[in-house]
Amino acid sequence: MEMTPGQSEKLKRYLINADPFLWDVLKAKNKKNRMKELKELGFLEIYPEKNNPTYSKINQDLLIELGIEGIFEKIIKKQLDALFNGSHLVYFRRCWEQGQTPDMLYLKNEKLYRPKFFESDEKLEGGKITGFRSPAFIFFQINVQKEFIERWTTFAGLWFEEIEPIIEKKIL
Repeated sequence: MEMTPGQSEKLKRYLINADPFLWDVLKAKNKKNRMKELKELGFLEIYPEKNNPTYSKINQDLLIELGIEGIFEKIIKKQLDALFNGSHLVYFRRCWEQGQTPDMLYLKNEKLYRPKFFESDEKLEGGKITGFRSPAFIFFQINVQKEFIERWTTFAGLWFEEIEPIIEKKIL
């Protein structure tokens, strides 16, 4: 994945200002388990086990270890490939280009959105984390009470307008 210096700087700013962390592409939903997942992927192995760095520090260290290109190639793209098949992203791109969101039924039928809350194995203060494990949340803000897609996430625009075109150039 080759980027111009301008693209690289722009994507770095998006990364360091991203909410949620790494656009929520990791399976884990709390910092301890996200660190564990990153280590299992082979990154940030220098961190001691009991270390509790801020997300800012993690982003800085990922940028040093992998660079922005490596973060997108080795973490984000890899995770998206595991969560979505090629036809999902093609369909999302078509919706993006038409200025509309996909139908909620499509997300449900493709098992990209679970219509009910569920509990994860991860602990959070006061109980278990519920909801938001569906892959659709990476690309869409969804009103879970009324079950409709409110809008695209910031990551969706970044993916379709900045990252995917760079990846496609490399493939061609």
